[in-house]
Amino acid sequence: MAQGNPLIEVQGLKKYFGKVHALDDITETIYEGEVVAVIGPSGSGKSTFLRCLNLLEMPSSGKVIFEGTDIMQRGVDINHIRQRMGMVFQQLNLF
Repeated sequence: MAQGNPLIEVQGLKKYFGKVHALDDITETIYEGEVVAVIGPSGSGKSTFLRCLNLLEMPSSGKVIFEGTDIMQRGVDINHIRQRMGMVFQQLNLF
């Protein structure tokens, strides 16, 4: 359920590593004030998805829109975007 304005919109996100389809047509909207957890078995693409959201991993295709800006467009200052986008990556001993 929407809790505010869309902060992150993912449209048709795909990521391939050679013949391996790590992400295949992911579409998601994350709203202002919403807390999101990405869960699934090992190797299901959770970390790849998160890394694609701030271009630590370049998606093969699709769009990532953050606060109304398509961050995959040329000329976008990705470092400025990363300063505004926070994420927690789980480590084996984190919890």
